[in-house]
Amino acid sequence: MNGPLLEVRSLTVSYGGDSVAVDGVDLVVREGEVCLVLGANGAGKTSLLRGIGGFASSEPGRVRGGRVTFAGADVTGLSPRAMARRGLALVPEEAKVFASLTVDENLRAVPMSGSRAVRRALVDEVTAMFPFIAERLNLPAGQLSGGERQLLGIARSLLLKPRLLMVDEASLGLSPIAVELVFDMLRSVVASWGTTLLVVEQNVRAAQSISDNAYVLETGSVVLSGPAGDVLGSERVRQTYLGLEM
Repeated sequence: MNGPLLEVRSLTVSYGGDSVAVDGVDLVVREGEVCLVLGANGAGKTSLLRGIGGFASSEPGRVRGGRVTFAGADVTGLSPRAMARRGLALVPEEAKVFASLTVDENLRAVPMSGSRAVRRALVDEVTAMFPFIAERLNLPAGQLSGGERQLLGIARSLLLKPRLLMVDEASLGLSPIAVELVFDMLRSVVASWGTTLLVVEQNVRAAQSISDNAYVLETGSVVLSGPAGDVLGSERVRQTYLGLEM
């Protein structure tokens, strides 16, 4: 079993006053695994990712307590830019792309390190993983479908060569076919790049096939955790989440 890459201890994120979005969460993600955070709308999933990734360092959504350790170093309160330099990247829900730029320009806009030749080689490597990108390099990103924009967001994040990729609600607003395509690509990322994934989802069926461990979040707190098969097969999850999807 690989050691922890990310450790979150007693993390608390609030949105002014007494509004607590994340309430003392403990979470561990081991190197090379896919960790799922499951929860309904308002459970605190996005706030958890923001707290981990340094996006909740100021109002609104300040980290009020706890500790985040990444690759053995205390990174609590570091900026998103500093976290990216350390190897952590976030694909937000409804992945943000530059709509007026072409797909190729979106990829080139990522602040990659290394020489021009090294950066171009990395873009080519990522492009080869995403067949639709090669076919649409000159198309404005705003003309892509929702699923294609989500895949472009993932591709852009991979150009940062992250050790840990956090993906927030990859299936949000997508058709079943697009959801399947996105999760197939996430499986390829794990298999080809060995990237560690922290995936926030509501869609149990989409996420269960790639997840090693899982946490269930309700009103900002972890109420269930363990191997994904045990957690996702529990009566609580089947009734609360799978029941809603049937």
